[in-house]
Amino acid sequence: MTDNPTPRRDLTNRLLQLDIKHLVAFEAIYSTRNLSRAAKMVGFAQPTMSNLLARLRDVLEDPLFQRRGGEMAPTPRADKLIGGVRRILQEVGAITDPLASFDPTSDSREFKLHILDLFETLVMPGLLRDAAAFPGVTYRLLTASRTPIRDALESGEADLAIGMPPPNDPALSWQSLLPIEVVAIARVGHPEINGGLTQEQFRRIGHVTIDMTPGVLANAGNLRPASRIERHDVVQVSRPGSVIELVAQSDLIGLAHPAQVEASPYRDQLQVFAMPLPEFNQSFQMTWHRRNAEDPALVWLIGRIKAILRDEAAPSVRRTG
Repeated sequence: MTDNPTPRRDLTNRLLQLDIKHLVAFEAIYSTRNLSRAAKMVGFAQPTMSNLLARLRDVLEDPLFQRRGGEMAPTPRADKLIGGVRRILQEVGAITDPLASFDPTSDSREFKLHILDLFETLVMPGLLRDAAAFPGVTYRLLTASRTPIRDALESGEADLAIGMPPPNDPALSWQSLLPIEVVAIARVGHPEINGGLTQEQFRRIGHVTIDMTPGVLANAGNLRPASRIERHDVVQVSRPGSVIELVAQSDLIGLAHPAQVEASPYRDQLQVFAMPLPEFNQSFQMTWHRRNAEDPALVWLIGRIKAILRDEAAPSVRRTG
């Protein structure tokens, strides 16, 4: 007795209706949960993406994605498929990629960085010192305050995000960089502060602060201090570096990361104080999309950034009091 070949033949006939474009479209929609962002990420027109999804649904006899809460949520069948699809795309990519490795001395690559200005100060000088040795390597810096990290990485607008932690997302990989630590700062010669800062002064004197309104500083809403110390916010800014600049030139006070204070051209104009603040259980992070985890150029860049921060960005900030 022989097995009935009909089911296998039916499956083969259905699979022959698909090609690599359908798998690329499926992975992009699964990653972004949005048809328009998926189309932009892979460079397809939106009608093309819609047609590819329609063919997938027809061949696989499953809706695959259903609109829910403003996004395209995967069905259980899609969840089962995604691992295999990603493995196929990775293997096909390894076959078709002409570069098995990345040599920065001879290869060309533009890296698009979603970067908080703290890390512009800490990382970019080290990267740019290599410019003569790596003539084909260039950088495009995105404004971190405008686009959420997950959106930038999923769409391909950014290769790497350096700064605030994004929401937990199985499509993203990350490494911690620096603890989210703060010191209080006031200008040298402040009329009320000289060598020490009391809690009463901290509450009463006006502050320069980071605007944590959703959409102003991307992903800042993921930081969850246990409580908020009362203070008088006079100016709210979207760049952490602006806090240092304005405090150094006014009688306001502020909070800053000690590494950025040490790297700032205003550091000699500042008094720096340790402050008892609510603890964070997070750190600044370097984040990338899992589909790029094996990209040799990105692996090289991540290693360079880690080395720069390890070797050059571990300052010991002099506390005034």
